[in-house]
Amino acid sequence: MRLAGLGALAAMFLGGSALMMVAQPARAVPPFARQTGLACEACHTMPPELTAFGRRFKLNGYTLTTRPPLVNDIDDHKRNTLWLTDLPGIAVLAQIGYDHYDRAPPDTGLPYPAQAQSDSFQFPDQFSLVYAGAVTDKVGAWLQLTYNGVSGSVGVDNIDIRYSDHTQNNDWVWGASANNYVTFQDVWNGFGSYSIPNFNTVTLWSGGVAGAGLNSPKISQFGPGQVAGVGAYGFYKDSLYFELTAYHSAVQGSQVPNVDSTSLGANGGVVDRFAPYARVAYEKNWGYNSAEIGATGMYVDWVPAAGYVPPAQAAQGFTAQPFNSGANVRYSDLGVDWQYQYNGQHDIFSFLGHFTHEKQSNSSELVSLGYRPDDSLQTTLITAEYFRDRRYGATVSFSRTTGSSDPLLNGGDGSPNNQFEVFELDYVPWLNFKFILQYNAYQVVANNQNPFNLSHSNFPGSPGFPNVKASDNNTWILGLWMDY
Repeated sequence: MRLAGLGALAAMFLGGSALMMVAQPARAVPPFARQTGLACEACHTMPPELTAFGRRFKLNGYTLTTRPPLVNDIDDHKRNTLWLTDLPGIAVLAQIGYDHYDRAPPDTGLPYPAQAQSDSFQFPDQFSLVYAGAVTDKVGAWLQLTYNGVSGSVGVDNIDIRYSDHTQNNDWVWGASANNYVTFQDVWNGFGSYSIPNFNTVTLWSGGVAGAGLNSPKISQFGPGQVAGVGAYGFYKDSLYFELTAYHSAVQGSQVPNVDSTSLGANGGVVDRFAPYARVAYEKNWGYNSAEIGATGMYVDWVPAAGYVPPAQAAQGFTAQPFNSGANVRYSDLGVDWQYQYNGQHDIFSFLGHFTHEKQSNSSELVSLGYRPDDSLQTTLITAEYFRDRRYGATVSFSRTTGSSDPLLNGGDGSPNNQFEVFELDYVPWLNFKFILQYNAYQVVANNQNPFNLSHSNFPGSPGFPNVKASDNNTWILGLWMDY
């Protein structure tokens, strides 16, 4: 019964992780440069990291421009009733990646010693069409349609539609955002969808195969196709930022307009009612320098998916334990983030990161099945990035997750812990064209879905595979990113 219950609860994590695999963070796009008449370096130290000006461009709803409208009209009160740009804000984004694993993983369809290939070639890893820029003089949007090489499908990706305005003395910039990706609306890079490093290929972490992908705070698991939110924000004297957004389930691909148990089974769980998200940050700019410190909070009342069993349990004949509407899991995520930039004429340096603490409270029904009343999770990401003349760059990043031990929730020995480092070299012959060489080094990997292996490594569903260790998942990545 307990392993069966694990199948249903694990879907809470799989739903978010699968969506993260599809939802790639957006980058700089040429329509913004065409609209403003400014080169990419005005808004970015190196895409996707924003400069102080780039953050203000986004907070002003993507509407700043040096070009007059092609067509406009005003009413009797001298208010704009029509404002059409003279340029279509269309961009093409392409990402290609080649990965090579230090050790070939086991073939999931055959017993040991059968192995899968030790490398993969995503051509493309993703391919997107984006509308980005002003819609009216006060409304702007980012609307993205993406082909994902992992799923082999085309779908709606990142969306952010903004209304913005400011006071007459420009002390306040304020606005509203409607978006489908928690943190996609954020303008700093130490936290969320824009965090650095940013090149997401199919590795152990980004693919959600191992505990590293599954054991992440709920706030980071909501990508396009699962939730949608509407919120308001304010930015005072170029320094103090406030935001409050409410998210609701927006499950894609269901014929049922309201979320019922069929939708839950197909899409991996939903938010019960609304999930509030709050953000505050303080920024200070001087000379070539910019520094920010911020905090985030999100509360999610989550309804687990029905009818899902992880492969390891399904292979042993276990079936899912049906949950009723009272089997909710409540997540409280609190985090702090920071960012320092030096944006010089030749040298660019960034030091950024975040720490998030999550408390998970299980309902009485789940406790009756053997789950702990409460669990916790802590994640830390620290990154340093350097570029010379916006042409040659290097990135070093450290990521660590720790939390309470819970065998029923996490499988194996119950540990959610994982730790890895990313080392990256970049060559940027043009600002919209970047070559990437990256190495992911794993020190500890949680074994969520592999009850046979207690070694803090991963090769899920592979009993009898000898000498498995975390470093077997280490990955070389050769990538190309471009947009035009």
